[in-house]
Amino acid sequence: MISRIASRWFAAIGFVAFLNTAVAAERIVSKYTSTAERESISLKNGPEETGSFSGIFRGFGGYQIAHVGDDERSWINIKFGKTTVDLREATMEIGTATGSFPHKANGVVEWRGVDEKGGFKPHAVIYRLVGLDENGKRKRTRLIVIKLNKERSAVIGFAEGGPNDEKEAYAIADKAH
Repeated sequence: MISRIASRWFAAIGFVAFLNTAVAAERIVSKYTSTAERESISLKNGPEETGSFSGIFRGFGGYQIAHVGDDERSWINIKFGKTTVDLREATMEIGTATGSFPHKANGVVEWRGVDEKGGFKPHAVIYRLVGLDENGKRKRTRLIVIKLNKERSAVIGFAEGGPNDEKEAYAIADKAH
């Protein structure tokens, strides 16, 4: 009787240890890349009067970031292999609530994913978009969330700038996992 109880107890402990290992293996983490000019793989500037530019920047898991700007607006497109997913329209639709001329606010791109034995496997990208008020000053920001799905990558949501925006963006991004 005691050996049967002990064996069940050890089996239960083993099962819990297995679950903890499985959960730890799927722990979602953030990694960061930059869209600073000096970090570009390639960079093209358009006519000075339009302020247009296009730069390719490193990413993870076979993805690259295409940071694109035109007419004082900028956004991120996702590049996977030879395909670039154009996210301008979806980004500007969300970004207009931040004010005029929504644009990428800084040089940081956050990648959400899982560290696996084969390396980091990203499932989403988060970056900050800012708009200007009528006087040309920063108005509001939003964290834009992009689900990574190769050539079907898409903007899936945003978190309004504020004290909890990072947690909100993580929740949106991590549902994409």
